[in-house]
Amino acid sequence: MSVWVNLNHMCSEPDETPEADALSAVAKVIRAETLAFQKKDFDAWAACFVQNDDTHDVLVSNVAGLTVLEGWPAVASHMKRVFREGLTPDLVDFGQENMRIKLVGDLAWAVFDSWSRTATGANLRSFDVRILRRVADQWKIVFNSFVQREIEGATGHFVGVDGAGNIVWASQATLGLLDKHPLLRASQGKLRAKRPEWDGVLQGAITQSGNHHGFFETHRISDEFCGPAQYPVVLGRKDCGGVAVIQVSIRDCITYVRISGEEDLERRLRFAKTVFGLSPGQLRIAREIALGKSLRSAANKQSISVTTARTHLARVYTKTGVRTQAALVRLLLSIG
Repeated sequence: MSVWVNLNHMCSEPDETPEADALSAVAKVIRAETLAFQKKDFDAWAACFVQNDDTHDVLVSNVAGLTVLEGWPAVASHMKRVFREGLTPDLVDFGQENMRIKLVGDLAWAVFDSWSRTATGANLRSFDVRILRRVADQWKIVFNSFVQREIEGATGHFVGVDGAGNIVWASQATLGLLDKHPLLRASQGKLRAKRPEWDGVLQGAITQSGNHHGFFETHRISDEFCGPAQYPVVLGRKDCGGVAVIQVSIRDCITYVRISGEEDLERRLRFAKTVFGLSPGQLRIAREIALGKSLRSAANKQSISVTTARTHLARVYTKTGVRTQAALVRLLLSIG
């Protein structure tokens, strides 16, 4: 028996056939495994698995890289410690979507998208694969693969777009921020800049980044620049004289545009302070410029004269080797 079924398209009361029963049983085991993970219940979680040397657990994330656990002893030892020490995220809610299952005799393949929300407010997405084996009329997981996609949390909000600028990922909270964003807006399902001259730059940057969508394409640009595929895009000048800039990254065949993220800027500024030997006054001016403020606004914020601010900025230019505010912003948002 070989059946590919998208469970999203099954009726709420499927036919009572052996195939339908098997599909339902496979889906229930997958959900039970995630529920046990959410409750940090190792025994219930372990009951969902084949417990022999065939069992594999493959975990991938941008933070931890690749983890491969081969055989049930390795899987069980690792997960016992994870549950015991409370290393799993506190999941408030989760969902499994676009689930497709293929049955071939006593084996089942399931692929699906997952999302979860944690107690800290972070939103996690992943692409999951499960291979199950029927043992004594019960379906058990023999292969588990979890590939984490972008994480959206308290430290930043992102809008994901494809190569044509169509919005393919954004939480409701992010869309709420986008409504009030000084530079960007959503229009007919696309990400746009608020000024026509800025929008031309934005769409060009989105098109260019779309050329690097894909596993090997993203790795190539990462290799060329010796780091992750993330960079600032200067849209133009604001009326106040400051620089309009956004932060872009490429992952999961998607271009992510950061909507907020002063925490990330602070990390980069600390790095810049060490690398370029910036004084406290110079660092404060650099921060304001990186946030898109004009020199006069930066001076007012720091309660210093424009002349003093200009002196600080000139010394920052000398130490960093740049000559314009736009170049300084690009530099500060690219390092660290």
